[in-house]
Amino acid sequence: MKIDRYKPPKSSFLSVDKDIATIKELFINNERLCRLLFRTNKDPLNTQNLTQDEKIELFEKRYIRNVPKVIIDEECLNYVVINFTNFIPNATNTEFRDNAIVIEIICHYDQWQIKDGMLRPYRIAGEIDSMLNEARLSGIGVLNFIGAEQVLLTPEYGGIHLTYLAVHGEDDKIKFANPADEEKFLEEFVTNVL
Repeated sequence: MKIDRYKPPKSSFLSVDKDIATIKELFINNERLCRLLFRTNKDPLNTQNLTQDEKIELFEKRYIRNVPKVIIDEECLNYVVINFTNFIPNATNTEFRDNAIVIEIICHYDQWQIKDGMLRPYRIAGEIDSMLNEARLSGIGVLNFIGAEQVLLTPEYGGIHLTYLAVHGEDDKIKFANPADEEKFLEEFVTNVL
């Protein structure tokens, strides 16, 4: 009789890499987002889509990053940084951790103003939010937008932080009989953790 002693690891931390790859894939397939990040003219949305080489450059020059360090490059003026943070135990399934995903949008101030009074960081935020809010990603269930704030990093760079709550899986997320209970949970999460 064979005794199986191996137990595969079960942890939400093990899905972070795959989830980052999924988010990056969403970003790179959004032509408007790519143009807003890569094109530095005043009308980036009214330009041609990026070539395959330009999309590769988005990653090589680290326009889209998953390490929370931005090295300022004179040629690269707009950045998106993907951060997984504030992990807490899931209330109903101890194998999973709920967490926040913070998307930092950082732009050189000379790049903020684009055509017709639009602001580049907010256009980028709009593209990202339309992809991530209520999205289902592997290993992290439904993402819920919980807030955004403007940040001023240096005298030359500033932007916006978008924050999403990732509640793990359909079966293991908290089941609320009353929608007010879910609102209370989100308020407590934002107050106590973020």
